[in-house]
Amino acid sequence: MFVVKASESRIELGIKFLKKGFPIVLPTDTLYGICADALNYRAVEKIYELKNRNPKKPLIVLISHLEQLKEFFFIKKLPEKVKELFLLEEPISILLPVQGFDWITRGKGKVAFRLVKRGFIKKFLDRYGRPIVAPSANWEGFPPAKTPFQALFYFGNRVAVYYNGGFLKGAPSTLVDPFEGKILREGNPTVAEKVRKILNQIR
Repeated sequence: MFVVKASESRIELGIKFLKKGFPIVLPTDTLYGICADALNYRAVEKIYELKNRNPKKPLIVLISHLEQLKEFFFIKKLPEKVKELFLLEEPISILLPVQGFDWITRGKGKVAFRLVKRGFIKKFLDRYGRPIVAPSANWEGFPPAKTPFQALFYFGNRVAVYYNGGFLKGAPSTLVDPFEGKILREGNPTVAEKVRKILNQIR
């Protein structure tokens, strides 16, 4: 188990463990997330075990490029207005219909995806080249970790690498279902207003 600085020089360490199916903790664009390769069934199941997560709840998936949606999204072309939502500067998680991938959808048929745009998490995902699941780093029903040491309290040596990106006080992302035209969770109120304008154009 390693606790390391969130720096480009240490990215390969986390990638090595992700490729082997081990979970790692990363500072995301909101809070610390406990992460695994989204395409690795066994690795994703470990996240549910570590978080004591309700097995019926889907996970959020982080991507660094919209092209990575092709792995999941069964509509061949992403609608332009949905693409606009993804490209908003603020953290936006967008619920999309997914074909297969039951280990992520948990039978719901939809998954929330977030395109990360900056910071260490962007550099990490660019280097890794694959989508990851990244629910908040905490046990179900407990406060999300805002430092790697809070995450360490939850998971101990059952997580391979903890990246230290300092204290993160970010609010949860805005969660949107564009095909239902709904904001399911409001993050920053300013962001919600931008989202509503785009949703009104989708309808």
